[in-house]
This record gives sequence, structure tokens and C-alpha cells, in this order.
Amino acid sequence: MTSAPDRTPTRRRVLPAGENGSLWEARPSCGIFEFRGTRLRLMVDDPWEVLFPTDCGLSLLSALDDAGAPVLEGVNALDIGTGSGLYSVALLAAGAERVTALDVNPASAAQTVANVSANGLDGSRLTCVTSPLEEYMTDERFDLVITNPPHLPYDPSYARTDGLETALVARRGGRAVYDAVVDRVDGLLAPGGCLLMAHSSLADVPRTVAELTSRGYESETLEVFEMDIPLLAYAAHRETLQLRLKELRAEGRAEFDGSRFTVHALLFRRPRGAARR
Repeated sequence: MTSAPDRTPTRRRVLPAGENGSLWEARPSCGIFEFRGTRLRLMVDDPWEVLFPTDCGLSLLSALDDAGAPVLEGVNALDIGTGSGLYSVALLAAGAERVTALDVNPASAAQTVANVSANGLDGSRLTCVTSPLEEYMTDERFDLVITNPPHLPYDPSYARTDGLETALVARRGGRAVYDAVVDRVDGLLAPGGCLLMAHSSLADVPRTVAELTSRGYESETLEVFEMDIPLLAYAAHRETLQLRLKELRAEGRAEFDGSRFTVHALLFRRPRGAARR
């Protein structure tokens, strides 16, 4: 099957160099954002336990806050790597019928429930699951899968095993969760459904697009955001992280310029009538 070509991005937004969270009105443990006409507030009780969403994650919502973006009303959605519940809150506020929030971090569930409640949303439409994606078992098929995978390359000098750190660092050159999403999406997404992904240029965007379009998925780039690599969070290991990134760039698996990289807000639509893998 020949898939539709990836559309030329309609917008490229350059976030100011050196700004930490310029898509947020307030940070680092409380953020206010507007999504599809609703003003929403996100809290993180303990930023060392649950990662407060970065601009990388918020960029996808910014790209979706557009008249040409997919319909979210009435969908049954899966939020992979929900963290503090940013996407779950936004989807429920936009009229999603149900949202399943999946995260490997046990603290994520309580924080997501708290944020849904704090925004006056119907918690009965939310289900939280604590599990790695690779081990998540369900017979449910979702209309929409949304995710912002961890995208920094693994190195034992700075990588930990707690839930907070796994929100940022992934094995296989930062691609572990991207690969898991690509591997599992046929079994999770209903025919005609959409995969929405905030994809870092540090983790081989062309590979993900090629793998999904080869299976018949239509691919569309909603928007591209240029921003700082989050080196401040790894100040003590800055040189090691930059070395890992340069190695990936030399292999053609990462794109960045100095301390700047891009996040691609991607939409993949599964063809109707596709068989479940």
C-alpha cells in the first residue's frame, strides 16, 4: 500500500533560546495553559517524584489547538506516559469520552487523578494504569493514542531507575519508548484511529515516520518547534550527555544544532480495514 506523503509543516515555531518553559505561564510545579478554549491548570506536588511537563510535551497540545487538528470530542483515548496528566486533562476538557492514562511511575496515577479533579473534570471517565507499555495488556481498541516519549540517550552516569528519570531518559539511543509505541500501536489503535506524538529530533524522527508509513499509516506533521535541549537538568553530566548526542548525530540518528533541537508534532492515521497484528 502506498501511504500519503508527509505534509510540509504549516508552522515552525522557534522558542526563545535560554527560556525554560516559555509555553507555560508559570513553572516549575504549577502551569496554566489554554486548550481549545478552556483554561487549565496543572500541578505537580513533588517535582522530584513526577516530572512537570516540559515544553517538549506541551508543544503537541499547542499544535493541536488549531481548527484543522483532529476531532477529540467523544474519543476513547490512551495516554502513554501520562506523567502528571497533561494530555489526560486536556483530552477530557476537550470532550474525550474516556481516557486511559498509562505510566510506569506509580506516583503518576495519583497526580493525574488530582489534576483531573482540580480542573473540575469527570474523574469517572479516567482510568489510570501503572505498567510499562511493553507489559500493558488490554483487549480495548482506542480511537486515539497520544504520547510524548522520553528522548534523551541512556548513560549509566546520569540515568536512574525511578519513574521521574524514565520520563526523560530511554535506552537504545533514546528510542526505547518510541520503538515500543511503534511495535504496539497496531494492537492498540482502532482502524481509522490516530496516533499523536511529540517526537524529538534527538531520537530519529525519519525512522519512526518510515516504519509507520511502510505499514500504511498516513503521516502528517502538524507543527515543528525549535527549543533548547534540557541540559540544565543534567548540568553535572552535561559533557557526557552531549557526547552521547554527538555519537547519535554522527550515526544519522539525531539532529540538533549546538544546544538547540526540534520537536515534531506528528499525526499518524491508521488505515480503515487494517487487520490487527
